[in-house]
Amino acid sequence: MSLRSQVKCALFLGASVFAYTSVAGTATAQESERRYQTITVTTQKTAESIQDVPIAVSAFNEEALDRLQLAGGPDLVRTIPNVTFTKGNFTGANFRIRGVGSDLVATSGDSGVGVHQNDVPLTANRLFESEFYDVERVETLRGPQGTLYGRNATGGVVNVITAKPVLEEWQGHLQVTMGNYATLRAEGMINIPIGETAALRVAGAHLERDGFATNTVTGNDIDDRDINSIRATLAWEPTDSLRGYFMYENFVEDDTRLRSGKQLCDQDPFMTSYAGIPIGQADQIYTSIGCQEAPLSESYDRLNTAASLGGGLAILAGLLDGNAATDPLNPNLREIESFIDPDYRADQTLYTWQAEYDLTDSLTLTYLGSHNESNIVSEEDYNKLIPSIDYNTNAGFGLVNLVGDPLTAEFLYQTLFPGGTVTDPQLGTANSLRSYDLSGSETSQTTHELRLQSDFDGRFNFNLGAIMVDFEANEAETIPASYYVFSNSLTAVAQLNNALGGAIFGGPTPLDTSGNGQGSVLSNLDATGRNYYRSISPYDLSSFAVFGESYIDLMDNLQLTVGLRYTSDEKTQENIAQYFFTPTNVISDPFEPTPTAEEPDGIYVREFEEVTGRIGLDWSPDFDFTDDTLIYAFYSRGYKGGGINPPQPSGNQSAFPQVFDPEFVNSYEIGTKNTLMDGALQLNATAFYYDYEGYQMTQIVNRTSANFNIDAEIQGLELETMWNVTDNFVLAANLGLLDTEIQNSSAIDVLNRTNGDQNFVVIKNPQTYSNCVVSAAGYATILGAIQAGALAPGSTGGLCLGSFVGLEGVFNPLLPAGAFTPFEGFEADLSGNELPGTPDMTLNISGEYIVDDIFQGWDASFRGDYYYQGETFSRVWNTGHDRLDSWDNVNLSVRFTNDEMGVYVELFGKNVMDEEVITGSYLTDDSSGLFTNVFLTEPRTYGITVARTW
Repeated sequence: MSLRSQVKCALFLGASVFAYTSVAGTATAQESERRYQTITVTTQKTAESIQDVPIAVSAFNEEALDRLQLAGGPDLVRTIPNVTFTKGNFTGANFRIRGVGSDLVATSGDSGVGVHQNDVPLTANRLFESEFYDVERVETLRGPQGTLYGRNATGGVVNVITAKPVLEEWQGHLQVTMGNYATLRAEGMINIPIGETAALRVAGAHLERDGFATNTVTGNDIDDRDINSIRATLAWEPTDSLRGYFMYENFVEDDTRLRSGKQLCDQDPFMTSYAGIPIGQADQIYTSIGCQEAPLSESYDRLNTAASLGGGLAILAGLLDGNAATDPLNPNLREIESFIDPDYRADQTLYTWQAEYDLTDSLTLTYLGSHNESNIVSEEDYNKLIPSIDYNTNAGFGLVNLVGDPLTAEFLYQTLFPGGTVTDPQLGTANSLRSYDLSGSETSQTTHELRLQSDFDGRFNFNLGAIMVDFEANEAETIPASYYVFSNSLTAVAQLNNALGGAIFGGPTPLDTSGNGQGSVLSNLDATGRNYYRSISPYDLSSFAVFGESYIDLMDNLQLTVGLRYTSDEKTQENIAQYFFTPTNVISDPFEPTPTAEEPDGIYVREFEEVTGRIGLDWSPDFDFTDDTLIYAFYSRGYKGGGINPPQPSGNQSAFPQVFDPEFVNSYEIGTKNTLMDGALQLNATAFYYDYEGYQMTQIVNRTSANFNIDAEIQGLELETMWNVTDNFVLAANLGLLDTEIQNSSAIDVLNRTNGDQNFVVIKNPQTYSNCVVSAAGYATILGAIQAGALAPGSTGGLCLGSFVGLEGVFNPLLPAGAFTPFEGFEADLSGNELPGTPDMTLNISGEYIVDDIFQGWDASFRGDYYYQGETFSRVWNTGHDRLDSWDNVNLSVRFTNDEMGVYVELFGKNVMDEEVITGSYLTDDSSGLFTNVFLTEPRTYGITVARTW
């Protein structure tokens, strides 16, 4: 299709929601009537009406995006059945289609839903942060993809098609929005013809607004936006058979976006006695896990800081004697406590180039190339709480017990931390517990794709492709490309260790002294310090795939589709060990890969290969009761490669498997698309069943995100309809029903390691601050020995360290063997549980009414959109803590349009009922105290938009 003759659609039909405008009369409609016009998509790499594509797909052109108030990727959930979205805990997000998304955390992990722009797969992308502007359409395909797109995906694909230059036409567009929260959004486009064969299209967008949340410490509003985007596309069509374009796009964000929201906790208090035996202060600190199992609606406490690594080590250094957060939690989810305001910076530069050449009238060869550079860094207060208790002015019991002499302890304390003041080269000087984290990445990707497509007049056609993807992420020497946790208590312990000649950690632990604690943490960092936690996994992907589909017309109205794909992914990851508190005599160069038994050079190289495909029939029968009908049935084999877990935690080199397995899905789908009532009604339905093998999930193990595989079954139904009730009134609705069930799987719930067995207890490891399980009898025996004076106070901390293993008979001849043996816990049966983020129902109902010529050529349209999402779970254990309530959303708008002037004015309101919704949550690890970060929808927003097109 030439650039001159690109199809220009004034509205959309994704068969899920609608836009609406005047169109020319057809054989079944009078010229004065309005009918929706189905959007043309290129899902199968050729221009087709969406109603003729035998795939569950929703598509929205730019007018539809505006009318439906779909500002960016997260808003798509309100218009597509069985789609959900939530932010992630780090700098990512989880966009799920039919329950399949990205529930793993790994640099080497692939997304379950592929994000593409102009068919280019973007491993790192800004779908979560950016907003749509100057797009031709946004397509969302539901179900496994691999034979149509260059990069395979098990859940589906979101493909953003940007508007391309139009030859021989001057065009322009300017749009400005102003609203509450001091919102100012502007976007514009100009299309400049260059002779008869070329054109340049330049578009840009700017968004700024105040924050949706408040930092009650600084008094500033946070979670604001300051985003700028620009795109320039140069198209050239020197002949009727040769055409192409080159595109440059840049996205920049610099604001206080909240990466993680409010932290919720049902505080786990210290035990003061057990089995009638009193527990002293030195042993109480090991009895709390920080936060305990409870519904989020009952989790409005602060973390028991003694159960966290930062708070626990503050006790060891004598800075604290127990929990530092004793005040009640402010229950307002949009108010946080933070010593610093968040700092969020993202930058992406994308180059795309494409050339099409018609080899013959029926064969087209396409080359598509791209290069993408993406950087992101986010800095926040890790605990988002202001301690109720400052650091001790004199040495606390932890330091006294460590040194063994009160006078020596006090001398050390006042020398290192005078009056309870800690000087941290990253965080500055303070006399209370402060903990920050920084999450960042830097990636680079280059792709080359070739496609050959036929358009024969006969019964056979095909679409063949091949793609190469080279992706690099997070070089070890790149300072922001890591995940860090900082705390002044960690620095204090490193200083204490060095003052004691390395007695705590077996050698000196140098501090990062490159900064002075002023300004941002990033500006005080060289990434070599042993006084903070850093996790980085330098990663390279080299991927090659060949794919294609053949289309055979068995009859005039019956087509057979057969698709195949071969994928080869070579994944390379350097094993950069965690050097937090690690002496220089153990790891001298923190940027060098650490050898392992499996990989002596410290570099893991794994190749994942697979052949997948799909086969199906689509039938276009001629029924008396429909204008057009399409019925299709397909089987697909979906695949997503495995990956490499981060380095093992220090002290436990076999905490989890180093490699996690691929995902496979056997998908069975049947659907129908129908046009009825002389084009006034469209009714589509899809039913599907997935047999899922090895769905990839993450769980924190001793401060490390380790990934595992589980099996599941997924089935569902999707109904989509649009109805022109009258010439001026249109209704649309979509319904998604979803049932997910985990199969034959079990795992330890870190909030319930004993799995309810009262014969065991959970206590804290005093070295790693992870939790362990020991027998209740063994724990009571050690407590009794402490009370009797046979053991020193604090000796219960030795249970998780294995200090008493094999000594059961020494303490009590009646104790069974293994009573002192620590272990991780009991696995809970997950069979029958739901996958995370999979509501049993999503529902959208929309209506629009148009009043013609309300005033001197101005038309008015009144629109309302309602969305409902059923309750979900945030984790596979499906406990009360994991339950996320159902929610709904109402958007309203009134638009005044003057087609002759090319102007419209719109008054809008989003989330007009101001529903405060938790869309997802993230449970932290044992050493953080098991608090939960929650992620929210946006509050009520309203404003006015003015646009002019010429």
